[in-house]
Amino acid sequence: MDNEVVMLESHEQRIKSLERDMSDMKQVQAEIRSINETLVTLATELKHTNEHLARHERKIEEIDAVPRQRIQQLATAIVAALAGCLVSLIIGQIFV
Repeated sequence: MDNEVVMLESHEQRIKSLERDMSDMKQVQAEIRSINETLVTLATELKHTNEHLARHERKIEEIDAVPRQRIQQLATAIVAALAGCLVSLIIGQIFV
């Protein structure tokens, strides 16, 4: 009978210890859930930030392209003006 009492007490202590461990695990589980929610929020924010950054990069590329286009137009105008002058000189030399 004493042996049974000792075993019961041992089991009760073990059950109390397991209940404490389980309670601690529930707190850890709640923390893990909270961290998961935070990670989902961060991932969503990161996705939006990346989309925003991509839009800005496209706008910067468009803005950078404007001066190049103007330089090309200016170069074309200069070449056309020089060609016009050359043709005028040649025609002037022929008819003079």
